[in-house]
Amino acid sequence: MKITIGLPSRGRPAGLLSVLKAFDALASGEHEVTYAVIVDDDDHATLNEVERGAAAGSLPQGVRLVHGEHKKRLHRRFNETMSQYPADIYSQATDDLYPLTYHWDNILVKAAEKAPAFSWVECSDPNNHTCFAVTHQWLEAVGRFYPEWFPFWFADTWIAEVYSMAFNEPPVSVRQLQMGGKRGVTTGMHNLQFWVEFFIATRKIRVEEAKRVAAAFGKTPAVGDCDPPTVRFKEIDAWQLSHIEEYEKKFNANQGEPSARYKAAYERAQQWMEER
Repeated sequence: MKITIGLPSRGRPAGLLSVLKAFDALASGEHEVTYAVIVDDDDHATLNEVERGAAAGSLPQGVRLVHGEHKKRLHRRFNETMSQYPADIYSQATDDLYPLTYHWDNILVKAAEKAPAFSWVECSDPNNHTCFAVTHQWLEAVGRFYPEWFPFWFADTWIAEVYSMAFNEPPVSVRQLQMGGKRGVTTGMHNLQFWVEFFIATRKIRVEEAKRVAAAFGKTPAVGDCDPPTVRFKEIDAWQLSHIEEYEKKFNANQGEPSARYKAAYERAQQWMEER
């Protein structure tokens, strides 16, 4: 099987190299694994460290460096990278989470035989889907790995909602696929109220994606307002909206000038809301 691991990284070259070596050390060697490392073109520390490792032959064989403009949306770059390195299974990883599973690649393959989208278990956040893997058939049905709208959060929840409506059950977190590490905190959060409302408004897009996924796998989608997934989503929507202030305080939101990447995402999302 071909497996592509998309691994965005910025400003943590030591962590990145450690994660890559952990993946390689714990892989079975029975599958063709590509580690697509996505780095900003102004992150010279990371670029230099990866290039040094490659020259010294100390990187896993499957490492491929993909660098581009920092201002370009990360999820768009992630999607483009997945297209650049086609595989049977695609998975996200980060430079601060380590795989903790022996022969993780074999377990990834077995999980993909049972479901076209599923997640690793992040040991410090086991109740949320924070690191998805999807099959090539899922990718073809949806058209890409991640939605490209958001400057923080929401992308994993988007996949979870699409899966829930397509199969009328939530996606599985595979217990044997575990990751752990000292995660960085969310930074650059601004105007969370807007982004929650935008996520709710874009559910109509997820409904259409769920229909395509269901058709691709011969299922009947559960996309009606009274179907269990949507009833549950609305309960979560209400809870999220009632906890905006708590979230913003916890993650030190609305501090400083928003980044150019954030501003571009916000402007695009505002335009979508105004047109609809």
